[in-house]
Amino acid sequence: MRVQMRVAGYNPRQRMISLRPPLLLMFALVFLVPAQASSSWDNPSDELAKQIAAIAGPGPAKLILKNRSSITTEQVPAIRRTLERDLHSYGVIASSSAEVASVIRVTLSQNLQHELWIAEVQQGTQVKVAMVSTDPPAAATPASSAGVTLRKTLLLAQEMPILDVDFVPVGNERRMVILEPERITTYRQNTGTWVKDQSFEIVHSRPLPRDPRGRIVLGTSAAGSLFDAYLPGVVCAGSESNGQFALSCTDSDDPWPIVSRRAFYNTARNYFTGVLVPAYSTQPGPFYSAAEYLRSGGPVTLFSKTTGQVVLYDKDVARNIAGTRDWGSDIVSVHSPCGEGSLLLASASGAAPTDSIRAYEIPGREALPVSGPMPLDGSVMTMWRANDNVTATVVIRKQQPVQYEAYNVSALCN
Repeated sequence: MRVQMRVAGYNPRQRMISLRPPLLLMFALVFLVPAQASSSWDNPSDELAKQIAAIAGPGPAKLILKNRSSITTEQVPAIRRTLERDLHSYGVIASSSAEVASVIRVTLSQNLQHELWIAEVQQGTQVKVAMVSTDPPAAATPASSAGVTLRKTLLLAQEMPILDVDFVPVGNERRMVILEPERITTYRQNTGTWVKDQSFEIVHSRPLPRDPRGRIVLGTSAAGSLFDAYLPGVVCAGSESNGQFALSCTDSDDPWPIVSRRAFYNTARNYFTGVLVPAYSTQPGPFYSAAEYLRSGGPVTLFSKTTGQVVLYDKDVARNIAGTRDWGSDIVSVHSPCGEGSLLLASASGAAPTDSIRAYEIPGREALPVSGPMPLDGSVMTMWRANDNVTATVVIRKQQPVQYEAYNVSALCN
């Protein structure tokens, strides 16, 4: 994110350093196998079962299925039965026992192009991930000279600032949720077009800083909220009843969910304080954004610090990395079938009225570009990983006249 004007006491956004805290669950494999579209669930179920069996091996396993897609609630039991059948054919027996050695968590998810079935197979402290697309591959797009092409899809354009955008499943449909500094608005689709549905004023007792940040995080209906929205000094919970949302906001200085930990936001400034929960042995210090990055040796976390440095945390050890001199303040990582399973997206440095985003891999202690810069018609204001984990939400600010645009950014392997 770039700051458009400098205010006394504020740090201008620069390069971002992403830190990744050590995880108890080690992700060792991420890959995507496209399956042909079908009127039933047989093809994607068989593909996913085959991948799960290759990871878990034969034997009993606890199967947990969550639906975060537009698939209706009534269809989920049939999908579970089909998946249990296909797992059994590969020697994996779905069990409800808590004593089994393997746990399989399957999430029915989707992005703007595909429905995705994501399986996390946990054995002890190790987790391996497999993904299957239930849609045909997207139409080919012009390839870049590198290994990855970034593609953006416009979600919304408006005059009011946008802090974050994400999608919440409600019954058999998805609603788009827009977070602004003083308001949350929901949209629903009507003949392929997003139409404004409900709007809520955000109630808070303390004034927001001049350059506020915000974050939408999916909740669970069992916990009482479908989504939580974090702003400086306030947290809002969105719930749903009979297809309608309700919003409740409370003043709060609780830490925000950032990567796999929580981070305290400086409610008077435009960055995080650097205090994490749980803490590292040495804290990263104030930072603008953070990103978790998966690689074969285990997960790492990157922090874009207010000093302009980018720091990588690997197993609780902080290391500087090369190749980040032309990065802006915003970074985000996404799961990807390309390379080792993760890509890091970084905005460009500088104060130009236009901006760009580029994809990187970090196999060691150097960031290596794997895509060409994707040009944008304005300055990047914020980037968050979408709740599908495979795309990013990017908000830009255009000049003359001022307009904010939110995009969904995905990575295609060349």
